[in-house]
Amino acid sequence: MNKFLLGFASLTLVLGLAACGGNNEDPSSTSNGHEENDIGTDTNSDQNGSNPDNGAMDDNENNGGQNGNNSGEGDANNLERDQKTADRVSTVEGVEGATVLMTDRNAYVAVNLAEGTEETDELKTKISDEVKASKPDVENVYVSADPDFTKQFEDYGNRIEQGDPVEGFFEEFNDLVDRTFPEAS
Repeated sequence: MNKFLLGFASLTLVLGLAACGGNNEDPSSTSNGHEENDIGTDTNSDQNGSNPDNGAMDDNENNGGQNGNNSGEGDANNLERDQKTADRVSTVEGVEGATVLMTDRNAYVAVNLAEGTEETDELKTKISDEVKASKPDVENVYVSADPDFTKQFEDYGNRIEQGDPVEGFFEEFNDLVDRTFPEAS
């Protein structure tokens, strides 16, 4: 009887180990044949042909509410400059100019403030309201008047308008946003 149990246990162990050792596929390949992309660019569609956007730096508004962030995920090809919304933001009292970069569900706003204007929560709310009035589908608005952030955002906006591939600076964009909005990480 003991030999039978010992044999059965050995056979179970051998079969269990053999079953686990057969996967020699590339770890970035998924079972549906699509490749995973580590830089935050979702260039594949699911089986239904749709391409759900997780957005870059998801699910956090400028009011400090934190709803979880999927930094770096989403479709980098959807990062675009929105001059119409920037012009609208520039009409807010105390704002001299703005650069607005959009993903599917998020707006990132860099503002130049008039001399003597403070970057307050009230001002951020007014800016957020203008963005959402211009783009009702936007769920999250991030606003900063930091001069370094504003300068870099203007550069990104210019590069997008010149037709530079977004993938070339999307990781850099994510890093800047993570540093500027640490509560979103």
